[in-house]
Amino acid sequence: MENKIKYSCAAEGVFRAAILTLIVLVIYSVITIYLPASMKATSVFYIVMTLISVLYGSIFAAKKAGEKGWLMGIIVAATYMVVLYLVKVVGGGSAAIGMREVVRTSLALGIGTLSGMLGINL
Repeated sequence: MENKIKYSCAAEGVFRAAILTLIVLVIYSVITIYLPASMKATSVFYIVMTLISVLYGSIFAAKKAGEKGWLMGIIVAATYMVVLYLVKVVGGGSAAIGMREVVRTSLALGIGTLSGMLGINL
């Protein structure tokens, strides 16, 4: 029973990260209507947005779980990245995993681990 509670904390962390991502994407879309952004700026924005969402979701999940923050962070980051990948593929994007995706996922896992440990101590 206790493990289900912990997984529900991680699921809620992923959900909150996804909601944050949607809110930030809507704001960015509105901004780019009036101020055009280059492809490089958009690429950097996506990486930063991913990392901030993972940070928020991991801190929330670890704080709610109360233990094993590093594991909560890894679970949230990995699940979040899988969800992003599935949305990309279903949305018509390429299913190929390139170096950009590997780097982005590695950064997300690192940030998730560290922010999960931070969440325990807050």
